[in-house]
Parts: sequence; structure tokens; C-alpha cells
Amino acid sequence: MSVARQHISRLAFFLAGLLIAVTSASLLFVGFIASQASTEQAIANEQRLFRNTLADRMRALVREQVTVASSDQSVAGLVLNFDADYAYQAIDTLWSDYRHSKVMVISGNGDVLAESFQHYTHILKRPIAETPELATLFGKAKTLFEKNRVRVPGGYGHRSLQGMDPGDYTLMGFTRIDGRPAMFGAVPVIPDDYKFVLPDGPPTVILSAHYLDEILLGQVNSQLNFASLKFVEDAPVASAAFHMIANPDDEAIGFFTWDSQTIGNAIWPTIIPVIVLLSISLAALAFGIAWRIGQLTSSLQASEQQNRHLALHDTLTGLANRLQFNRVLATSVKSLPDKHFAVIHCDLDKFKAVNDTFGHAAGDLVIKTMAGRLKKVIGNEGLVSRVGGDEFMIIYRKATDRDSLHSLSTELVETAKRPIEIRDEGSAHIGLSIGIAVAPDDGSTAESLVARSDAALYKSKKLGRDRYTLFSDFFDNKGDPSEPPLSLEDPKPYARAAKAS
Repeated sequence: MSVARQHISRLAFFLAGLLIAVTSASLLFVGFIASQASTEQAIANEQRLFRNTLADRMRALVREQVTVASSDQSVAGLVLNFDADYAYQAIDTLWSDYRHSKVMVISGNGDVLAESFQHYTHILKRPIAETPELATLFGKAKTLFEKNRVRVPGGYGHRSLQGMDPGDYTLMGFTRIDGRPAMFGAVPVIPDDYKFVLPDGPPTVILSAHYLDEILLGQVNSQLNFASLKFVEDAPVASAAFHMIANPDDEAIGFFTWDSQTIGNAIWPTIIPVIVLLSISLAALAFGIAWRIGQLTSSLQASEQQNRHLALHDTLTGLANRLQFNRVLATSVKSLPDKHFAVIHCDLDKFKAVNDTFGHAAGDLVIKTMAGRLKKVIGNEGLVSRVGGDEFMIIYRKATDRDSLHSLSTELVETAKRPIEIRDEGSAHIGLSIGIAVAPDDGSTAESLVARSDAALYKSKKLGRDRYTLFSDFFDNKGDPSEPPLSLEDPKPYARAAKAS
């Protein structure tokens, strides 16, 4: 009997040990799979965030170019009759104001007429064919221009840029310039007020670029705060967090790499103590598995909630980002005409001077301070979002009559004028320009309301900044409210009449 008991006891210990071993091995396998899946998902989220931030910086480059390229003066001085002095001035603007690494003016005939090397500009005339990679870009830019070219009295013009994505009218991306990898934009020179028009034929193009150097990496990483962000031309190891870039012909140029915040943050330190407890008691094993799986699920849920929050909020200010703004705007449009609202487009004045005087850290402080002030003024009556560097958009749902919007806009402009203390370095003095479109009077689609508030904002800038403009004060809002304005300027009657016919 004692021998049988010993056998039974040994069998029980064996079965218990086998159960513990199987369970421990199963838990190790689950931990390994969970760790791998969590790391892969976290890296995918970081890559998506990086792509969006890089795309925003590329669009900012194009918007900077448009300040020079979309101009009657540029048509006169760079297209109709090349003026070297004007070329110096235009290129100097892109260097002095925006620190573009490289700027080239390329004629419709394919000749490089002017070329900058940082702050030095060289006037020349050489065929772009001498630089094959740029010749390919110029050819693609011409094709894109032909899709957007329109006939106007006396010559040719270009579709209005309002409401268009920069990728619809600009060739942009990455390439090698002077042997160095760079982010570029190729923008056609087009009229804005149509005092001058374009001749028939290929466009004159302003090609501008930022080298992928420490300056650009700093600008991109200011919104991300990734560890060890850098650009390399050789393929990184498979486990690294990276984003590959290619030229317009899909030829690889290199990789942005960084240290993922999740790599090394493994779950093993929490799994191993559970396995030790399971080896002591089968009951502890069952309890430990259930408890740890519950903890893992909660951790993954918290991570997912944080990712959802990051996807809909600006990382610097905590305000809604462009994605959340677009979603709320689409929902608000569906409630028309029962529930009126206003789209308020805001842009900081003299913000560049803050960065130049105090540095980018001070610029971030100004952005966060202004975000708090705008949020305080709007309160619970609307959504305040940051959609660009110093650009904010508001969906305001309270009273949208002229008097109420006047009071609100005045308060927004006045609160922006208050000085902002920059530690011991002094005070920053900025302002706020505002453009307002009211739904449904000024538009009944998300696209038209954004375009028209942007047009009103541009008008405020033109009138001297530190002010607000209602779209209906300067533009024709008696036409189809689902259509954006014809141009940023006061639409010409003959142009709207021609459209109606």
C-alpha cells in the first residue's frame, strides 16, 4: 500500500510539475507573442505619426514658396521679362524668411536662370539637362501645371489655389540636389491679381529645397520628441523604427530612424514573477494567469486610448488637431440648416520674429500660451484646434450674428496682444489675424467653409493684421454657398458672371 501511495504521490507531483511546466511554457509563449505584437503596433503608430508630421513640414515648405511664386510681380519679373534684381529679391525672401537651403528659378525653356547657395544667389543661364535628376523633376512639374492651367483674357492663368491640396498643384517630395538628399517643392510661377497673365507654353518654376540636415530634423522632431532621430542612407536593422523615403521615380534615397519608446520596455519583468508563483501552487498559478492577463489587457487598452488621443490631438498644445477638426466640421455641416455655426480661421502675427529673437523653445511657449488663451475665450461654446505651426481653427456654435461675432473676435484679438513673458529674456509681442465664414450663409460644405474662412483671413493679413474679417464683408456670398471663392481677392463681377454662363 505504501508503495502504491508513493507511486500515486510521485504521479501527483509529476502531473503537478508537468501542469506547472506546460502552463509556464504557455505563459512564456503568450508573453512573447504579446510583447512582439505590442512592440510592432507601437512602432506602426510612431511611423504613422512621423509620416504625418513630415507631410505637414513638406506642405509648409510649399506654402512658403507660394508667397513668392503666386504673384503678379513674379510673373512680370521672372516669366515675361526676366529681371535679375527681382530674382535676387525673390530668392533672398526664401532664404532670409524661411532658410531654404537651395532655390532655383527654371524657365519654361528648361534653362536655370538663377540659383542660390544659402545666402548667395548666382544669375546664370544653363540648361537643366546638365542635372538629369532635376530635369526629370522639371518635366513632372510641367505635366502637373498643364492639368491646372486655364485660359484667361489675354493669355493663361492657373486654377485658384484656395481649397486645393498642395499636392494637386505642386510637385513635392524628396530627391538629391548637389549630391545631398533633400526635401523639395517645385511650384509654378502664376498670377494672383491677374494684372499680368502667363504666355502660352511651359511654366517658369521655382524649385526650393531643405537639405535633410540637423536643422530640418530639429524642426520635424520639435513636434515628436523622438529619441535619437537621424537620417541614414543605409538600410537600418529590421527591428529598428524607421521611415523610408524615395524620389519621384520611387528610387530609395534613405531612411529616417529613431529609438522607439517601446523597444526595451518588455513585459518580461512582470511575467517572470508570475511564473515563480505558479511553481509554488497550482491555485496561485490559476490566479496569477488570470490577474496578469487582466493587467496586460488593461495596459493594452490604456495604450490604445493614448494612441487614439494622440491621433486626434496636437502634441504641443493638447488642442484638437486637423483630423479632429475635420471630423467635427463634417458633423456640424450635417446639422445644417437647423444649427448654425461659424468657422474662425486664426493666424499669429509676427510669430517668426519670436523664433528669430528668442529661439524655437520660446516659439513653442508662445504657441502653448496662445492655445490656452483661445481655449479660455471660446470655452465650451466651440472647438479650438491647432492645424499648423502658428495656425488655429475654431468651430464656434454659439451666436453667429454680426454683433456677437464682433464681440468675440475683438476679445480674441485683444487677448493675443497681451505680452508673453519669455523667462528672463524679455517679452514676446504678437498679434492675431482672423477670418470668419458663417454656415450656412457663407457655405454649406466643409470645403467651402474652410476655403472662405481662409480667404477672409488672407484679407485680414492684407489689411494690416491684428484684426478680423467676415467673409461676407469683402466677398460675394450671394452665389452658391457650396462653392469656394474664385480667389483671395474681392471676386471680379465678370469672372463670376463668366462662371454662371
